[in-house]
Amino acid sequence: MSGAPVTSAAFEQFAAFARRWAPGMTDAELEPARRFRVAEAAKGEYLARIGDSDSRSSFILRGLVRQVFVGPDGRERVNTFASDDALVCTYRALLTVEISDLAIQALEPTRYLAMPPGAIPELIERHAGWRELTARLTEHKFVAAELRNRTLLLDDAAERYRTFLDDFAAIAPRVPLSQVAAYIGVTPEALSRIRRRLLVTA
Repeated sequence: MSGAPVTSAAFEQFAAFARRWAPGMTDAELEPARRFRVAEAAKGEYLARIGDSDSRSSFILRGLVRQVFVGPDGRERVNTFASDDALVCTYRALLTVEISDLAIQALEPTRYLAMPPGAIPELIERHAGWRELTARLTEHKFVAAELRNRTLLLDDAAERYRTFLDDFAAIAPRVPLSQVAAYIGVTPEALSRIRRRLLVTA
């Protein structure tokens, strides 16, 4: 796998993240993470592509990525965004060993820990701490997905934009407006009108 050997700083950043989610994870259980590789993605490069046959996982050390689907019409639908201290992967491909229909793309220069294909399932099989980590992250993702579905089904576009600003307050200024539009399900022109209306009523 390409990339540089993991640095002490990168390992400690991942270890702190893992222990926040799985306090019982031991030093011995974390040791396999030292075999991950530090990789860099330029703006626009992909960490994972639609059609990949392996279950790649990445831990974002620094940067910003989007997870995106592409419809039959070629239109992109952004599923979510992630920045520093986030574990990203094509979850369905990871859990079902299917071809991925989700891409992960850098929106700005991004430094990350690249995990070998199949590494997470193997670690889950061998270590209780990794099972706890992935279970907690999966629970969090399930709740987030349910809330996102509710917003998409019940809220109008302006409310979906407000929700985006709340949910991604720390990174919203860094996300291009074209990507925000793709996330809330409107055209960039419609988002501009929403933003103007909100400024008038603020």
